[in-house]
Amino acid sequence: MTYGPIFYVNKTTGTFADTLATYGLAKVLEGIIINGGGLHASRKIIIHDRGPYYSVELEQPLSDEWVEQCSFFALARPIKMSEKKKDDKKAQKKPSKNPPKNAIEGIPEPWDYDAEWKRFTQARDASQALRQSSQGNKAADTDIQAALADLRMPPEFSVLTLLGDFKMAALPGYNNMIAQWYRTQQHFVLNLKTILAMCASPSVNLEDIAGAWWNSASHDGNKRDVTASQLFNPTQGKGQNSTKANALVMGNESSFWLLEYLKAVGLWICAVPRKAGKDDRKTYALAPIRLSLGVHQVVFKKFADRLWNDTAAKMDCKAALLYTQALLEYSEANQQDDELDFEGYGPENIVAGLYVTTYKLLKNYVVLNMAFVGLPHWTGEVRTRARAEELKEIVEEHLQVIQSIRTVDEKGHDLERSEVYTLLTDYRNFVSSTQWDQFFSFAVGYSQYLMSEWNQQNLRPIQFTTKNLRRLLMGNEPRFSEIVENEGFRAIADAIRNSTVNPQYQMARAKQGKGDKPLYEVRYGLGQELKRKAAYKQEFITAVSDFIQAYNQENAQKAETQEKQYRKNVRTSDIEDIVRLVDTFGPEVVCNLLVAFGYARDPKAQPDE
Repeated sequence: MTYGPIFYVNKTTGTFADTLATYGLAKVLEGIIINGGGLHASRKIIIHDRGPYYSVELEQPLSDEWVEQCSFFALARPIKMSEKKKDDKKAQKKPSKNPPKNAIEGIPEPWDYDAEWKRFTQARDASQALRQSSQGNKAADTDIQAALADLRMPPEFSVLTLLGDFKMAALPGYNNMIAQWYRTQQHFVLNLKTILAMCASPSVNLEDIAGAWWNSASHDGNKRDVTASQLFNPTQGKGQNSTKANALVMGNESSFWLLEYLKAVGLWICAVPRKAGKDDRKTYALAPIRLSLGVHQVVFKKFADRLWNDTAAKMDCKAALLYTQALLEYSEANQQDDELDFEGYGPENIVAGLYVTTYKLLKNYVVLNMAFVGLPHWTGEVRTRARAEELKEIVEEHLQVIQSIRTVDEKGHDLERSEVYTLLTDYRNFVSSTQWDQFFSFAVGYSQYLMSEWNQQNLRPIQFTTKNLRRLLMGNEPRFSEIVENEGFRAIADAIRNSTVNPQYQMARAKQGKGDKPLYEVRYGLGQELKRKAAYKQEFITAVSDFIQAYNQENAQKAETQEKQYRKNVRTSDIEDIVRLVDTFGPEVVCNLLVAFGYARDPKAQPDE
């Protein structure tokens, strides 16, 4: 008898619960191959999104002998709660006459929650001391960065702290599942065969399979079903669980324990829990399209290392970009890797994105929102190493721009409740799709944000560069090439830049005593003014013409008093170019691109220009 080589996990919830179970299954299959198949068995495991279900595919079937002779393995460790945390939790409840037996007694190597927190605080304090000791010396800073990397906590720490947070109310159920996996070692082969039967087809009867397991293992305190915790099942737990919307069922749903065990294993493999703002939590879980388990584990670890706690919308934007960055780096470093082949497509054809579940802290954590952040759909085709390198530069630049947006003020107040939230949601919608209108909306909003922050002498926000904007647009929308490569378009974009961000930056530096005041006045609100006029062709052309007339006139006035003229006049032919582009593409497209490029930094320009 053989099993597989293809196994299935139905998308019964449409949430990250399905991907947790899928990755848990993949780790079980890997365990059977390693512990039962021997050294020569192929360990390549592919996870594939097949629409209504995920498939987990092996290169060869599992033989019955492999399963029967498989030595025991455990894929998740229980968590030993610190005494302080236990006391805190007991303080929230009335004392019980019959306290439950510790679920992890006799189980080897549990996670020590208290010890891991102590290790974290020591690493944090050491990291702060190292950063403060940095003197700007390049060689010394390199050594410090290496030391900081050694102090970094493993990705498992965030999962540990999520499970150990008593306000998630998940740890007792989690420990009971892990304990039962250890406690049923005499039924280990039965457990494996039950999991394989559960996933043998998209149309299996789980109730019958669970009943068969129970008939063989219903003793020694074992449980067939466990509570479906919201930590693994965001649509379940306390709330409206009735199949008909005619009653509110206050209680918790139950689920077959081996299915929940797979989700618990998957949480350690494909999920990244993070704090969002002061109290809320977010959990990001990967949604693959076609990706091997081996590649996933390498890329996901790098992604998890780079994604730090942040405010909600900003962290969503960074998550999509950081995973794309990690995937591109892996692809570039492993050009001959047959487990990851873009085959001319972009990263979004390898991984769909990330399921995002937000938990709100009330008395305990409750599910506030479930969403999905897709990988950028604007990467275009990746056929060469050069294109992969270009995409890495684009993604890195976008990360720097998003990171530079201030989401918390000096008093610690969350600025995402203001216009910053609209700015970040525009970008989040763009990064997950091909909605160029969202990007242009972000570009106009960011131009005003940039000018405002620089006016307050906060030089932290940075600009996009014209080089990477051109790469981004031309790699995805060939129709934009005719616009951004046009000589007149470039001349007017330069004029916008020389009237807005360039003098504003010089002004901010001058206020800090780091340079001279700009020669030219700052045109505040120019981008928004052009955007308001872009609905109608004639009004937009008039607005551009008025700006150019004022721009050239200011140049003439400065030329009379200055020994050197820094700005070039816009020519009549440049205006004629813009009129032709507006006739061809419409005023809104031309306006959006003018503002985006006009407020971007030209890396070829001299510092004094």
